[in-house]
Amino acid sequence: MIIKNIKTTKKDEKNDNELLEMAHDNKVWGKKIDVSSKTKPTSIRLSSRTIERAKFFAKIHHERGYQSWIKKIIEERVNTEYEVYNRLKKEVV
Repeated sequence: MIIKNIKTTKKDEKNDNELLEMAHDNKVWGKKIDVSSKTKPTSIRLSSRTIERAKFFAKIHHERGYQSWIKKIIEERVNTEYEVYNRLKKEVV
């Protein structure tokens, strides 16, 4: 068998088969747990010009992709605005 240009041996195949058998054995697995996302997916429409610029800046900032970069920027901005709001609120009171 060849996987990604790496030759496997009979020992590798035997180990793979044993692992597959174990994976299908429910006794090996622990108790099932429910997993839910802590965030809600959101959709924001942006112009193609804005997306291209975001892709450019994401590369400059070494982000995985433009969506990760945009998310980071939005979170930073919202947190900053919240801090400013709280400071102003304290000054007024």
